[in-house]
Amino acid sequence: MSKSKYFFLFFFILTNLLFADNNQMKYVPINTEESFKRIQEGAIVIDVRYPSEHSKIRIENSYNIPFKEITVEKIISINPDKKDIIIHCTAGITSKKVADKLVAEGYQGTIYEMDKGLIDWVNLGFKTEQGI
Repeated sequence: MSKSKYFFLFFFILTNLLFADNNQMKYVPINTEESFKRIQEGAIVIDVRYPSEHSKIRIENSYNIPFKEITVEKIISINPDKKDIIIHCTAGITSKKVADKLVAEGYQGTIYEMDKGLIDWVNLGFKTEQGI
């Protein structure tokens, strides 16, 4: 092969690697302050902790769908208008896995993932609810 053919082959492969998954939705990690702002703008909050944790303390008006039970269908059932969603857990570890799962299942809305979880929310003094 001539040098120009190698160049074009290299360019073709590189372009495909860089842009191959452009059509696949991804989630967006955001900090706690940005999460608060998005909630004020109407984002739906999904708490993926266990129900016992959610009943003790939670972000106001959040929905509890435990990480083992969450599906695209459940998200759509509570969010038929496809508003932006914010996924959170205690510290931001499980919520990343859940966001990845929803993306892999083909969720078409915007997914934000609160990267430091409820711990940071509480530490920053944002309002919570307690009890059932």
